[in-house]
Amino acid sequence: MVEFLPELRSAREASQRAVAWLLNHIEPDGAPADCEERNGWSRLGWGLAIGGQYDAAAALVSWVGANRIAANGGFQPGRLNGQGYIASYPNYWLGTYVISAWLAGRVDLAMRSMNYLRAQQDPVTGGLPIALETQDEPVCDMLSTAQVGLSALVVGDRETAELCADWVRALSVQSPDESPVFFSCRKGNALWEQPDAAFAWAAAADFSQPRQAYYTPGMGAVFLARYAARYSCAASLEAAQRLVSFNIKGHPAQFNDLESVQACKFGWAVGELGLADPAGDWTPWIKRMIQWFIERQSPEGWWGPSNFADPHPSIADRLTKTSEHLMELSVCMAALGRTRVR
Repeated sequence: MVEFLPELRSAREASQRAVAWLLNHIEPDGAPADCEERNGWSRLGWGLAIGGQYDAAAALVSWVGANRIAANGGFQPGRLNGQGYIASYPNYWLGTYVISAWLAGRVDLAMRSMNYLRAQQDPVTGGLPIALETQDEPVCDMLSTAQVGLSALVVGDRETAELCADWVRALSVQSPDESPVFFSCRKGNALWEQPDAAFAWAAAADFSQPRQAYYTPGMGAVFLARYAARYSCAASLEAAQRLVSFNIKGHPAQFNDLESVQACKFGWAVGELGLADPAGDWTPWIKRMIQWFIERQSPEGWWGPSNFADPHPSIADRLTKTSEHLMELSVCMAALGRTRVR
């Protein structure tokens, strides 16, 4: 019998708690709890599939495909109302549904929404826009572009993935040695350095300060690390390493503040880098982030948004974060397992 590292045993137990909690919040027909006015379901199939619950994942994504996705593959109108962090980033969240559907075996649903996302992509810069009506031209962001790029990798859409990689690599030229502020959006080819007030916290994260949007460079690093592994692209791997340097050199509160989950995508990123760059020294960070996830999980098995911002999360919010952290933790587990083989 294989003797697993203590971190892997603890991570497996956390994953099992999360899966059990998710299963308790899905109806027999696949409908998720708290779904009438809120979206906790975009990434839910992804988490369930990663957790080995393929029947539940298939039921969930099929229910979503029939009840929440329009004929053109986009979200039905009005389905994102009341959740600003979701309504502002429709392409990001639809990209997570693409992977949910793909992993659950509903290739038809995945490709219908992937085709919709391809039509939203800027054909010149490769970026994916956020929902913003106050600017004279579209604003594209890291979350949406990197997630759609990752979705394209999963379904085998190389053309879309390449355009996304171009956009993310262009954003990765920023350096924490020059400024601790990471700008995650662009208007055309220029950084969006004067974002609207409603987007300022996410669009300009100051890594020298506590309680910031620490997740944006991590999302780009996740995609580029996976892209580098898929297409043997050294430039993408180097860009991913630059992006996570913002976290590595940033404020310690992103790791020590139990009221914040804003660094979750850094955990996902070091897991992906551990898989794509086994020669790199990623193991200490992977172990640290496994513990980071475990420390923030509730005894019942769910994860929620940052407590400092939302101390009373809804069931939909918990479904969103639990499926996300379950998936991210699984990548860290895979990367730590990878280190057993030399």
